[in-house]
Amino acid sequence: MKYDETNQKIKPRILIGATGSVDIVLLPRYLSAIKAAIDCTLTVLMTSSAIPFLPAETVALYADRVISGEKPQDWPTDKPSRIVADHDLMAVLPATANTMASAAHGATPNRLTTVILASTFPVLFFPVMGSVMWEKNATRRNIRQLNDDGYHVIEPVWHENFDASLQKMVGHPSLPDIETVISLLKQYLPK
Repeated sequence: MKYDETNQKIKPRILIGATGSVDIVLLPRYLSAIKAAIDCTLTVLMTSSAIPFLPAETVALYADRVISGEKPQDWPTDKPSRIVADHDLMAVLPATANTMASAAHGATPNRLTTVILASTFPVLFFPVMGSVMWEKNATRRNIRQLNDDGYHVIEPVWHENFDASLQKMVGHPSLPDIETVISLLKQYLPK
């Protein structure tokens, strides 16, 4: 447990990295449940590809703070080193193959991946992608690299849903249930 200079308990500071996956539409339910289960400060850092799926203004209804976009004028208050200093744990929820590949290779094409590379706290990746992408050697290699680098890639849960473009049921790796996510956040929060 952390305490400030007046010996007051500091709430855990959780950072959620939100990427452009269709499963991001589930994020408000996860954020509400996290806030209900953990007395914490909750910040969401959204990639530019996440915003078309779920507007930052909607996410702001469920979080203490939302950081979105890549505008240079935002960097004085939201530069990666400040974001890292202000948090104790990060969950990339959902984590796309693209974001995981960037992190596995130390690439920083956006503010989220820059924060991941600069992190001094545990980072958990909750992968969501198509089943074919999940099985590719490149994805498996990136997951091994992330784990080798000290990150935590959480095994996804397989969901079946109807793909309107293919006109058939398809399975794909998706987010674990809310209780599992909360349990993992509690497990990796600093004591």
